[in-house]
Amino acid sequence: MSVSGVGGFPNLKTPRVLWAGIKAEPGLHKLQGNIEDQLEKLGFEKEGRPFTPHLTICRVKAYTDGKELGKLTAEARPHISMDFVADSFVLFKSVLSPKGAEYTELKRIGL
Repeated sequence: MSVSGVGGFPNLKTPRVLWAGIKAEPGLHKLQGNIEDQLEKLGFEKEGRPFTPHLTICRVKAYTDGKELGKLTAEARPHISMDFVADSFVLFKSVLSPKGAEYTELKRIGL
């Protein structure tokens, strides 16, 4: 997999999440589609937004912090570029709380 670029959700001007992009390879889209199909069979709704492969760098709690982070990121223009091999898929449960996100590994599948 190839990581390149920095962005933000919903945008980089006032991000709630700062991320590094992952190149959208056909195999990654196939994996995402298979996972979504299987989750739909279990009763989960399909995601309405387009698939945006990424690595989350940080989450922003307050709007003003996001605005400041967006400004600093735009000024710094960070360049992230690296390649890595993904050897497993891990399904996590994510619970957001005032103390931050808590993650629990539910299932690990080798690739």
